[in-house]
Amino acid sequence: MQSVHDCPFCDSPCGNDWCTCGRKMKVKYNKRTVNIENWNGEDLGSILSVDTETDYVPFTQVADLATMQVFNGKKVVYVMAEDVSKFLDLHKDSTLFFHNAPFDLDVISNHIHVKQWTYDVVDRAKVYDTQILYKLWHLAHVGFVPFKSSLAHLSSSFFGEVMSKDNEIRCNFMEYKNVPIEDIPEEFVVYGAKDVVATWDAYFELVSRIKRYDQHNTLLSHNIQLKGAVALDHIYKNGIKVDLKARDQKLKEMRALMEEKADTLATYGWVRGTKGIKERYENIIDLIGLSNVLPRTEDGSISSKREDLTHYNDHPFISAYLDFHEVEKATTFIRNWCTERIHPRYSAILNTGRTSCSGGDNACNIQQIPRIGGIRELFIPEEGKVFVDIDYSALELAGLAQVCITEFGYSKMADLINEGKCLHYYTASNVYRKPEEEITKDERQFAKIPNFAFPTNMSPSTFVSYCKGYNVPMTEEQGEEVKRAYAETYPEISQDFWNVPFGENTVYTLTGRARANCSYTAYLNTKFQGLCADGAKLALYEVDKAGYKIVAFIHDQIMVEAPKSLSLDTLNTVSQIMVESMQEVIPDVKISVEGEILERWKK
Repeated sequence: MQSVHDCPFCDSPCGNDWCTCGRKMKVKYNKRTVNIENWNGEDLGSILSVDTETDYVPFTQVADLATMQVFNGKKVVYVMAEDVSKFLDLHKDSTLFFHNAPFDLDVISNHIHVKQWTYDVVDRAKVYDTQILYKLWHLAHVGFVPFKSSLAHLSSSFFGEVMSKDNEIRCNFMEYKNVPIEDIPEEFVVYGAKDVVATWDAYFELVSRIKRYDQHNTLLSHNIQLKGAVALDHIYKNGIKVDLKARDQKLKEMRALMEEKADTLATYGWVRGTKGIKERYENIIDLIGLSNVLPRTEDGSISSKREDLTHYNDHPFISAYLDFHEVEKATTFIRNWCTERIHPRYSAILNTGRTSCSGGDNACNIQQIPRIGGIRELFIPEEGKVFVDIDYSALELAGLAQVCITEFGYSKMADLINEGKCLHYYTASNVYRKPEEEITKDERQFAKIPNFAFPTNMSPSTFVSYCKGYNVPMTEEQGEEVKRAYAETYPEISQDFWNVPFGENTVYTLTGRARANCSYTAYLNTKFQGLCADGAKLALYEVDKAGYKIVAFIHDQIMVEAPKSLSLDTLNTVSQIMVESMQEVIPDVKISVEGEILERWKK
């Protein structure tokens, strides 16, 4: 039970953490006690942690602000909603810490009716996100992006403090909008105050930990990741429209196709859902003479992976088996869509630095559309609008060339790109040992495989398996010859890029992000793929900031929904933004994009 004493500001008795006069309130966190006050118009300083409390709405909407809490390392102040604009004007040059900044920035911008406020503070590097910093530190320290990154998780992990997430509190702050703290229940005030104190402590703890790894003084590329997170949050909220009538027709066709393939499979004795189906599959594979040619899994079972079976899909069983599972996956992909607009969720950073996407209720992983045709065509623009779909051309090869220029001072690949040469024709010319003008379309198409396989020094035997995924037969001897030709074509890669110092397993991108405990392949891949991913995030942010409505992002492809009358202007302007943004991280290699104006999305 709290002791009772006289308040120093009034004659009333009060507990240790609370006074009925509202002049002296406190929160305990991380072995200290912090005062809580109303904001009275004073300047709180140049470094502040901030948190907002809002109404409870779907994450696809921007929540309405109820109160804003601020901590300057000495005291917590509650800023009433009606005073937020005044507070921000007074602290326009202060640095602000948030946990999950995209959410709070949107809430604040929406509240003050100034959308550009978010872009202003982010562009001036006046915002830090402890959630992003934690992910970057964890990637540099351990080697992977953590699954848990909530403020409660950081609080518990770093300081042993348990954070309350009482829904009865966090979902009901709107009752106290524009109410001074003396009229707000104690548990609400302390709840909000603890969040900003925890964010402050987490920031300085993370900065201390990051310094050990931050060789490029970028806080491991924080501002780039923040820009990407802001744009991805807006894409999630924008959503993308679905043609539900076409979806229903597509499902009908797919189910009919599944029944047809199931009938074929049943003639071999394979029926989905029956007992012993795994053993039956192996018996069939043995019966059709493939048990000795298909690879086996770690437990000795015959592989049923698509990439292993594709080369043998001229057999009726294999063809039906692959088609059945592909269609089955596709029906799972689209059958839960129940409204005209779905909202794929994006995550701003994976281990490689790339983004990811996930589904969930009434959404989909738009970055992994199933191979079966007609799925992308189900996405359509709003009435009177079109999709402007723009994709980088051979981006990762440009990123690879930039890494070689920066680290080794030269790159044949960069020279060719800057001369306007097609790398696929050039590679094919060296592989087939004949002039570029004699290279056929099929030979050029084949050259894409080594161009995307060998930057990570893929072995010839693995290359043979890799080619199978493209339905290209290849012997190991042929693979060795192709790799030899590739190495001769791009000496900066074979002589320098592949030469990783012995024992080195922490890789840094040119943007400063670190990834620890890498395998050899991951080390090489992260250098150029991660660089391109960061440039794509900058492009996303700049397109978003320019006011374009982005509805989908697939790694190096941006799709905008625009009025038909502005489609060509949109195509030209967004293309220019994408090129200029990418050249912030790839300045020495020509960047190219290709774009289309579409009535509906297509592959």
